Amino acid sequence: MLVFVRAGDRVGLASVRRAVAVGVVSLVDVPEAAEVIVVEISQESDLEELRKLRGSSTQAVIVAHTMRQDQALWQAAERSGADKVVSSGGLSVLLRQLDGRMRSSERRERLIPLCWTAEVAGRLGIIASVQHDLGELMLVKEQGKPVCLVGPCPHAGESLGRALVEDGVITCPAHGSQFLVAGGERVRGPADCGLMELRVVEDGGRYWAVSPPLS
Repeated sequence: MLVFVRAGDRVGLASVRRAVAVGVVSLVDVPEAAEVIVVEISQESDLEELRKLRGSSTQAVIVAHTMRQDQALWQAAERSGADKVVSSGGLSVLLRQLDGRMRSSERRERLIPLCWTAEVAGRLGIIASVQHDLGELMLVKEQGKPVCLVGPCPHAGESLGRALVEDGVITCPAHGSQFLVAGGERVRGPADCGLMELRVVEDGGRYWAVSPPLS
């Protein structure tokens, strides 16, 4: 997926880099060549740049991202031409979703090692946390089968590796966002989207995460 990035905050740029690292995104130098245009909005003056890009790039999907939890600003971005508005921390998740919609060819899966099963036998909560190009891969087990959720927290990029897990809910230690262990759905903000879930398989005495398909 060809993406043009117009500036960005630290968290947003890190999200784009993760998407580049796993082959979801290829960066281009000019908006005219892009399928997706990513724009940071931090203040009202950024909306004028957004309107200009919308006027000159009628076919591209325009994604506005921001660290501000300001409903009025998000609505103004939509009125100014953004197809999607997301918090900066949730940008990589959205780019993966857009890439999945744009691809039509058959893609293969990869296995990512998480931990040895013997090392975490009997443990509950977040039993392993692995840094990967996709993000922070957290192996979580509460009552049922282990699941793998992808961090960091989409609100401000906080690590969830030591987050509290209780009654099927993960709570971010920084700002209190909550997500369901089963599926990663957002329960409570300030995060405005959930966590991506990866399928987990057990083989050869290890737990493995099944990566999103890559071409």
